[in-house]
Amino acid sequence: MGIAEIIPGISGGTLALILGVYEKLIEAIHHFDYHLLLLLRKGHFVESWLYIKGTFLMTLLLGMISSIFALSSLILYFMEGYPVIFKSFISSILLSSIFIEPLRPKISGYLVVGLLISFTVCSFLYFLPSRDVIDLDPWYIFFSGFIAITALVVPGISGSFILLLLGSYNAILVALRDLDLAVLSLFIIGAFLGLMSIVRVIKALYDRNRELLLAIFFGLIIFCVPLIWLGEESVINLNESWRLIFGIFLGIVLVQMISRFARD
Repeated sequence: MGIAEIIPGISGGTLALILGVYEKLIEAIHHFDYHLLLLLRKGHFVESWLYIKGTFLMTLLLGMISSIFALSSLILYFMEGYPVIFKSFISSILLSSIFIEPLRPKISGYLVVGLLISFTVCSFLYFLPSRDVIDLDPWYIFFSGFIAITALVVPGISGSFILLLLGSYNAILVALRDLDLAVLSLFIIGAFLGLMSIVRVIKALYDRNRELLLAIFFGLIIFCVPLIWLGEESVINLNESWRLIFGIFLGIVLVQMISRFARD
């Protein structure tokens, strides 16, 4: 999930669904509430840890951080050196994921409504011009974190892609590289508050109408695939078609392996 957050076009929420930990993740984050504060105030630290599924969240967080530091250079290498293979690989992961539970669609009115909603959102993102903001105001850094974190729990939409659209992607990467604590602190505070907010919205929708929410997720994953190829200027000719096929094949194999691992 961590590596997904630095790839424009793929979301950590998508991988959470594929891995079968999505509902558990939403439930755990949702438990950062007033009851948790009461437990901490009374000194019930063990009960607090169990209440938020601390071991699960800590394992997930450590895995995300480790993957970012261990694989980010490799990901950037393939993004720049083999863009067709990389983008077809990511596209294949997304499209293959819709054929496994819980994303496998059920033909109903909810599916139609979900597709319409997701198509509207992705169309807006597709035609929204990206920009690069050089001097970021503190409120804009906070806002960027607040919005971009939605990708952690909303399948299909990439947090890094949102940062690209907002124009703050390069600035945040520079802050990470230079360890600019002022910028990073504002971004993290915004991300935390954004995560707490979006999780409560998703939890309410999940409890009220799970089928409609999954239909929206299904559509977001499908319609976000063109976003991966946004800005791709190279034309895939017959001599390079093997790259496209190879990337698609790798994506299918990986999703099947992850799906089988999740079931076991």
